[in-house]
Amino acid sequence: MRFLIVRKADAATEAGEAPSHELLVAMAQHHDTLAAEGRLHGGEGLKASRHGVRVRFAGDEITVTEGPFAETHELVAGFSLIEADSLDHATEWVREWPMADAGGNVCIDIRSAGCPGGLAGIAVTDVDDDTSTTRFAILLKADEASERDVNPGSAVLSAMERANRQGVEAGFLLAGEGLKSSASARRVRFTRGEATLIDGPFAEMKELVAGFWIVRMASMEDAVAWVKTFPYPRRESATVEIRPLFELAELMATAT
Repeated sequence: MRFLIVRKADAATEAGEAPSHELLVAMAQHHDTLAAEGRLHGGEGLKASRHGVRVRFAGDEITVTEGPFAETHELVAGFSLIEADSLDHATEWVREWPMADAGGNVCIDIRSAGCPGGLAGIAVTDVDDDTSTTRFAILLKADEASERDVNPGSAVLSAMERANRQGVEAGFLLAGEGLKSSASARRVRFTRGEATLIDGPFAEMKELVAGFWIVRMASMEDAVAWVKTFPYPRRESATVEIRPLFELAELMATAT
């Protein structure tokens, strides 16, 4: 089973500081076990929301709003895609989250991966470290239908599959995955390293993500242009957040 491990944002991540050397080492050690077993499919850190935008669809109208976004607790600071035998197995791994992250005061969501309609995820190895481009996370925000695991239907699924395939063939779409509703999720809230487990569903729908893509583009404007064309489920009312990712060179600069 695949799970998306979502590290929720806080004031420190929204301040825009890159992870410390201590945290990078601790997170690498935390990931080692799953990586050695082939259960880790990648992890990403998102830059602060002041570098991002939101694209909102309202019928035929499309509005683009630049960050920062005030609702810090609704934002994503980073995520990892992992394989685990069960939600409990994924939780065991998350419970070992490093104290080096915010002194053990973090909130982590564990989300079951998989499109309710059965659309396959995209797992593409990004071997091109082109410094002239930027990787962006495209986050589709949840709505009432996604929180009921509504199948969007064959026409929408076919259109999404075609758009995904075209993006992969064009070389800019690196990864993507749908998420099941928060009814199958678990939240792990740490206070000075002590974990409190909260089972879904979660009432705060605007905090949740229904799916994600990772793209490599020349600019934010290019990412926005692609987002505007994608055939999302319930596109007429969709909200999509675009956030640049930390690149390896930036993290290595922090580590030295």
